[in-house]
Amino acid sequence: MTKSPKQLSTSSLAKKLAKTTRQMFAELEALGWIKRDNEKWTLTAKGEFEQGSYRESDKFGRYIVWPESVLSHRALINPEDSYTSAKGLGLKTGRSVATINRLLAELGWIRPWLRGWQVTDSGVAVGGVQKEDSRTAIPYVSWPKRLTEDAVFKRNLKQFDSYITAVTSISGCSALDGHLLRSEAEVKIDNWLYLSGIIHACKRYLPIVEQAQADFYLPDGQLYIEFWGSENDPAYLAEKMRKKSLYQANNLNLLELQESDLDDLDERLPRALRKFGIEC
Repeated sequence: MTKSPKQLSTSSLAKKLAKTTRQMFAELEALGWIKRDNEKWTLTAKGEFEQGSYRESDKFGRYIVWPESVLSHRALINPEDSYTSAKGLGLKTGRSVATINRLLAELGWIRPWLRGWQVTDSGVAVGGVQKEDSRTAIPYVSWPKRLTEDAVFKRNLKQFDSYITAVTSISGCSALDGHLLRSEAEVKIDNWLYLSGIIHACKRYLPIVEQAQADFYLPDGQLYIEFWGSENDPAYLAEKMRKKSLYQANNLNLLELQESDLDDLDERLPRALRKFGIEC
């Protein structure tokens, strides 16, 4: 009598491959072998092709099992074939690494950690795997290449790209964090600060007797940010010079941004903020 091939549950498969059960489910989902359906894991056509099947249990109900032969499957031994870094996601979507990481952080899938990034439980649920650079020991997260097709990722990426949402001609422009600002340039700066996890206030009065408002205030570094727009208006230029003299006379930390900085915030701001003890 021929003996039936041994079948492994997903948790048993994970144990034999020295992985966590959560990581194993995430990898199988990233490979397209299983999918989440009504809070249950179900096999896809690809999973059935890989000889996945169901088993019934009085204790656990219906669950997925795999033939022992999948232990040597190339995709499971070399999961990097189906995974990529934030840089890879950026190349696939046409965005910078910094943009992708800020988007993932805004989604709550990663958080800043030890000069790098740590995957959250929500990030693990969509397939994120914690990694560490072998040379620098800086932590980072590896993602399923299929993440770019995830509905939540795609929706938020589209929202992220829509930096400017006009509320009304009276209200001005709305940033992602709800701040109402006067110009598209200010919204772009506000969105960058928000998605970088930097606490900030808008239109903050300077702590001096004279009446003057800063465009942005970052309490962590006691830093004020001013965006200087067009100087064609003599009244605007006069106000700019007045405010600059107030910052200097009162020894207030000031970071000045120009139109030319807006297309290079990912390079300009991290370096500038680091001088004031603000990491991002």
